[in-house]
Amino acid sequence: MDEDEKPKLTEQELWEYLHDELGLPVKRRAVKYAVLNDEITPTQISGCNRFSKRDGVNWIRSRKRVVGYKTPETRAAVGE
Repeated sequence: MDEDEKPKLTEQELWEYLHDELGLPVKRRAVKYAVLNDEITPTQISGCNRFSKRDGVNWIRSRKRVVGYKTPETRAAVGE
């Protein structure tokens, strides 16, 4: 098992990893609600929720949105 896949971080430590180590502008509350909404699935070890670094990075990647940008040529073709 790769070091990034080992579920050894608490929710707080996962946020610190994303915010401090990776420098991502993620709020602590966003991580909390992601866990509550099952966007980040914990691994239960000895009755405690643990997360891997990979869990956090995968969650960040899942937040990426594709915005439907229309070029001026496309707008003219559809009559906008």
